[in-house]
Amino acid sequence: MIIKINLLGGLLMFSATAFAQVAKAPAEVEQVVALLNAKDSQGLLGLMADSCRIGNLPEMDNTMVIPEILSKFSGISSYEMLGDQHQSQGNTLFSLLVTYEDGKSGKPTFLFNKDGKLVNLGIIKARLRGNPDEALAQSMAAAEKPDSMRVRFELQNGLIYIPSRLNGQDGYFMFDSGAPVLILRKKYVASTHINKDVSVDFTGMGGMMQDVQWSVNNTLAWGTIELNGLDAPVASMDDMELDNGAPIFGLMGYGVLKGYQLTFDYAKQELLMERVDDKGQLIGRGFDKGTAYGSAPMRMKRHIPIVDLSFDGKLYPMGIDCGANANVLKQDLAQDLVNFIDYEEEKVAIAGVGGVQADNHVAYLTDAKVGDVKLQDMYTVLTKQDIGAGKGDDALPIKGLLGTPFLNQYKTTLNFVKGEITFYP
Repeated sequence: MIIKINLLGGLLMFSATAFAQVAKAPAEVEQVVALLNAKDSQGLLGLMADSCRIGNLPEMDNTMVIPEILSKFSGISSYEMLGDQHQSQGNTLFSLLVTYEDGKSGKPTFLFNKDGKLVNLGIIKARLRGNPDEALAQSMAAAEKPDSMRVRFELQNGLIYIPSRLNGQDGYFMFDSGAPVLILRKKYVASTHINKDVSVDFTGMGGMMQDVQWSVNNTLAWGTIELNGLDAPVASMDDMELDNGAPIFGLMGYGVLKGYQLTFDYAKQELLMERVDDKGQLIGRGFDKGTAYGSAPMRMKRHIPIVDLSFDGKLYPMGIDCGANANVLKQDLAQDLVNFIDYEEEKVAIAGVGGVQADNHVAYLTDAKVGDVKLQDMYTVLTKQDIGAGKGDDALPIKGLLGTPFLNQYKTTLNFVKGEITFYP
């Protein structure tokens, strides 16, 4: 699990002060409390098994952590035993109710193995924050990855759905290059996979995603790639399934593409993935895509590839997002592009992570090009909604998003490392 830890957020407070004992405690409990009060790092380390963990923190070098923790403890005035629980493999869990000098109470726990060594010193409830990018990268790095992979997909309402197997169940992920990582639907993640001590935030088009939790030790197979021990965010999403009733497990984002160039072939409903080196050159044998119509520069900002859409020689930076079944353009460009916008009468709603915004104008963008490649008229929604999450230097420098109406015109290859978009027949 990839997390960040703020030790100051959840320390139980101890100090070398007298304490009142309400219920008789076992000798090993009395010894631990005495060592904590005395701030005796060496004494505590002597009681700990080599694999001893501190509360809900990940496994660390206790010789470094224990002195730091004890230096921040102050004040236990009384304690009593809440109980002891005999567990498997001969472990015993002791639970206490303590009162600190500031009048606050807490419930630390001490877990001993059959040899009398501490295997968990439950004196910390740290604030943990999940890092979805690093967690996915870690699982991808450990997986066996082919040099090339052809992945068939289902196309529904203009969106791509990838056949997958999550924790032993068959279903699909919506393929959304506008998402940085994998996001799992809460409906399909058992409570045993949820770590409530870890929090995670997500921001996307329209705002902050709500009710996001952290899951651990998932298994995911798609194409010929299998991820084991996968930690990933979990969110409550609208109930959805394919027309055939197959479950949709969540969103599969850009993080699964790192180290590959990607080709969209909407006509054959295939994704072509080809591994590249750190210069963007193919590592193995690539797929035959035919003779290219043309290519153009592409640049990355965070996980979003950006290309310049040209109207009569004037360039407008646009992000590419296969999770958008319509192009999206900022409303304030309407006057600037008045000669290239053919309005429709209808208005539509746009669903983003922050909710739904209604009454967005619909139009067709005409006479656009990328590089020297001409594009057909593209179905586009003009909106006042925020496009591209982030603030300051982290904000996406784009005027809109190019989705399915752009990607389905040609067989389109994105080389993220080389920074190039190529169009094939």
